[in-house]
Amino acid sequence: MHHSFMPTCIIFYLGTIGFFSMDLQILQKQLDESSHCPLCQASMYWVEAEQYTQDIQFHECSHCEHRVFKPDSNMNCHCTQCTAQRKKQTQQALLQEQRKYKAKDEIIYSLNQLSFLHKLFLLSLLDGYAREDIQHDEMIHWKNIKYHEFTPNFLFQNHLIQDLVKVGILKPQDSGIETEHYYLNVRLDGYAEPSLFSITHQLRQWFYENLSLGVPFKSTDEVKDALYLLLYQEIVQFMQFYCRTWGIQIAGNRSFQAFCYRLMEGLAIGQIYYLIQTALEYLYKQKALQPRNDKFINTNLLKKTLEQYRERALAERWETSTLPRPHNIPFSKMSEVLLFKFLGYDENIFFQPVWKSWRKIEPRLNFYSVKRCMYCGSNDLVVDYDAKDYVSLICRQCKHQDHYFTR
Repeated sequence: MHHSFMPTCIIFYLGTIGFFSMDLQILQKQLDESSHCPLCQASMYWVEAEQYTQDIQFHECSHCEHRVFKPDSNMNCHCTQCTAQRKKQTQQALLQEQRKYKAKDEIIYSLNQLSFLHKLFLLSLLDGYAREDIQHDEMIHWKNIKYHEFTPNFLFQNHLIQDLVKVGILKPQDSGIETEHYYLNVRLDGYAEPSLFSITHQLRQWFYENLSLGVPFKSTDEVKDALYLLLYQEIVQFMQFYCRTWGIQIAGNRSFQAFCYRLMEGLAIGQIYYLIQTALEYLYKQKALQPRNDKFINTNLLKKTLEQYRERALAERWETSTLPRPHNIPFSKMSEVLLFKFLGYDENIFFQPVWKSWRKIEPRLNFYSVKRCMYCGSNDLVVDYDAKDYVSLICRQCKHQDHYFTR
């Protein structure tokens, strides 16, 4: 009977050797050049040994000492690489257990508990992705879409993402590595880990169904704050787009934001566009703008120039011209959802002061934010009939029907 290997050297051992934490009595060890180590490809020894009167056979690498036991053996290799691999697996299992216990202790927000702004941003992210006619997984692959126009400008977009990560609404795919791939850590109707499609479906009902299938805000102030913030970001987008043609950096800051809010009290967004365009053209001709906006030097110069223009305009009662929103500036998904689909505005939002636009829709929003069933007090109401100034609601709890005037 021929063996499947040619023994080139035979070594006999007598005695007991303590090796890699298991006591083996090596009886015979011979080089088997037909077998190669799966780790380093070196030739292996064929070893016959005893452990507590039990016969054991295995291959052992002549270089790295990796051991390969028979499939039905309960023995483990304790070479350097295997030990390191087991240590890594143990650490990963420990981290997984820690995450599991941490998840039990952490607060998981219901989708309904999110702020109006965060709901609006999530719908802007998911509306074109989590659809029945498009193949998608359950992750938000921010790394792949971070430069899409979800919001008016990139810095605002990045701030919203970081905010969602900070409060735990977005969770990294791997907590140990920042890969910019996230899953949504929210509950929906009491259920944990809802699908992206079901989350998006709920957000669409809140924002696209004229408030007939639920309300995404807790008070009208939430909506008003989001409206002003988004229009301010539109202003920042306009001045960044204008400066980009000159290779000049510019951005907003808190001081400039507060100043723009004061302008919005009396001017339309289109009039602010005109003031900014005039001021930037003047500063550029004076060569006052710097290529880099270090310490907000360009932002502060623009603000100071705009303040001077506005003071003179008020003093001399100038009529400020209106500049239409340039069509070559991308219109963000967030602006489209809030201004046109949810609030029902059109391009006129840029041609009249914000307070005038707000005054038209505030009564209706205010009504829906405070409505309660007059019989049982529940706010779980369904719209049965909705005219311009008249609404009929049915309570899901007690089936009572109420009729209201919204103005």
